Amino acid sequence: MIPPIGTNVRRVTLLIALAFLVTSIGVGYWSLVDAAQLSSDPYNPRLLATLHDRPRGRIVAADGTVLAESVRTPNGYQRRYTDPTLAQVVGYASFKYGATGIEGAYAEALVGRDPSDPLGQWRERYLREQPTPGSVQLGIVPAVQRAAASALAGRKGAVIALDPRTGAVVASVSDPTYDPNLIVTAATQDQAWQQVSSAADRPLLDRARNGLYPPGSTFKLVTASAGLESGWDPNAEVRVDDPFQADKSWGNYYVRSPTHAHGFFNMSLAFQRSENIYFAKLGLQIGGARLAEYASRFGVGASPGADLGGAAGQLSDSGQLDRPILVADTSYGQGQLLVSPLRMALIAATIARGGSLPIPHYATAVLDANGRPLRLVDPGSAGQVVSARTAATVTADMVAAVEAPGAFAYPAKIPGVQVAGKTGTAENGRPGFPHGWFVGFAPAASPSIVVAVVIEYDPGGGLDAAAVGGTVMRAALGK
Repeated sequence: MIPPIGTNVRRVTLLIALAFLVTSIGVGYWSLVDAAQLSSDPYNPRLLATLHDRPRGRIVAADGTVLAESVRTPNGYQRRYTDPTLAQVVGYASFKYGATGIEGAYAEALVGRDPSDPLGQWRERYLREQPTPGSVQLGIVPAVQRAAASALAGRKGAVIALDPRTGAVVASVSDPTYDPNLIVTAATQDQAWQQVSSAADRPLLDRARNGLYPPGSTFKLVTASAGLESGWDPNAEVRVDDPFQADKSWGNYYVRSPTHAHGFFNMSLAFQRSENIYFAKLGLQIGGARLAEYASRFGVGASPGADLGGAAGQLSDSGQLDRPILVADTSYGQGQLLVSPLRMALIAATIARGGSLPIPHYATAVLDANGRPLRLVDPGSAGQVVSARTAATVTADMVAAVEAPGAFAYPAKIPGVQVAGKTGTAENGRPGFPHGWFVGFAPAASPSIVVAVVIEYDPGGGLDAAAVGGTVMRAALGK
């Protein structure tokens, strides 16, 4: 039986209406919900099409030093980059290979279409006026950046320094690095891209925010905080005997003391001597759920929320601490734990700020063509993680870890300045070649600089990293 013509018309009308509804929802989503993602898409042709036709805005350091700018060539405009130690931060803008780093994250601003300038966008759209690009100012302090790059001295790893008061990144070094000028030059771009994208040492990777490593003993800042918030007495003395296992169910597995210790430790001495057994016992006492809760509060397992993004890392493969050995190992920064240097810098900054977690940012302002601020970048705080009292206790123990006789972090000392710090020597599957870590801040009583350092596969471990951290803090403090 053939349906009446009226039924067919209604069906067609309904299909057209449904198609229109789906199309409208799609357009609305891409225009409103996902507009920010589209605008920073490194391969968004709308943001790259003008690369050769007109200049792109400058990227400048905190003091106005030009880090990226457009220069005229016989083939049109081309980007020029002045500091290869900032390659992973500033990034590159290539019509063929897209845009990364600040070039990608602030692409709208660098072509004169910053969201904070709706009048300029209106004039471009309806009056067909060509937008005049402004510039993006970073928190990078060139003197601190130079000190960080020099101290790392070409070793694989990363250094990141930030102002704990604002969350602004003032130095960021990832080594090995690359020359972005080669990627944006027509004559060299294909060979350069092939080299850097296939290199075994991954120079395109920003190890400071996207490198993931076991943090070793630097994670004891989190374990100590979780214990103190759970009622642990920092003055109570805990018996340490190397090697340690909680019971025979651990089989052949033991927690080892770095000093093969036998004796009593309170929290301060455990920080000074980086005593793994003390922190393993602390973690087992408060339990895996409590330790996992505070790791989450400090941001472990979540992206740091920076304007350039960053790797989330993990607490464990499952996200839980559900076995005693895993709890013990994680308590002193091993197990399945993986974090970035940026995350460890934020953990140290949280202690430096009295327990409040800052949101990091690389850019500090978007400026118009006349150098006037269109908008300031100041994300603020992600919230209170621990009490000010807990932060003060951990700070005092970090000072002892640098200043006390026999303390492991002594290479970070600065004459006339009280430094709070913690070293880490993280096992990674290559015996004798651990990752060396340091996190710290200064001055301890009123911090203005936080540093995190990781040196890959370094026999010197945390001692070498502490020396790098001390150098960077001295540069930041003008010492």
